[in-house]
Amino acid sequence: MHQYAVGQPYHPDRTRWPEVAQLRLTPAGADLTVFLATPTSAEIAGVRDGRAQFGWIDAEHTAVLAYRFHPGIPWSDAPYTPHREVTAAHVPDTNPGEHLLLHVVLVDAATGLVAAMRAVTWPHRFVAAVRSTVARLATATFSPAAADANLAELFARYPATDALVRQRADVTCTGGPE
Repeated sequence: MHQYAVGQPYHPDRTRWPEVAQLRLTPAGADLTVFLATPTSAEIAGVRDGRAQFGWIDAEHTAVLAYRFHPGIPWSDAPYTPHREVTAAHVPDTNPGEHLLLHVVLVDAATGLVAAMRAVTWPHRFVAAVRSTVARLATATFSPAAADANLAELFARYPATDALVRQRADVTCTGGPE
C-alpha cells in the first residue's frame, strides 16, 4: 500500500493530474484529495492549518461536498456519486457524539507531489447526512447523463460554490482536530 508524505509523489507512476477535487468514502473513513497546479504558500497553509469548513449538498442524482480551508482556499467543491467509486462506497457508522476522520491531501497537479496533508473530523450529524445520501444513491439506478445534468443544473443556479453552500447545503460543519 502506498504511503503519502509531503514532498513525495501522490502516486508512484504519475506526475501530472487534472485540477479537480475528489472525495472517496471507504470503510476506514473519508478522503478528500485536492489537486491544484503549483499551489501557493497560502493554499498549502490553508490545507495544513486553516479553518476547515464543509457543506453537503444532496441532489437527485448526485451529491456535492463543498469545502474551504480559510484562509487559503475559498469555497470549492467535489462532486460525488458512489457509482463512480473504484470499490463500493462505504460511510463508516458513527454513533451520536462520535466523529468521522477525514484525510485531506493537497497535491501539486503540475508535479504530482504531495504539498500538504491533514486529518480533520466530521461530526455525527454531518456524517449522517452523507450516509443517507450515499445509501439512497447507491440503491438507485445510475445514469451518468442524469448525474452530469443534475450537476450542471446546480452549477447553473449557483455558479459560485459559496452561494451553493449558503442557499442549498443540507448540512454544514467545521472540521475538528484529528
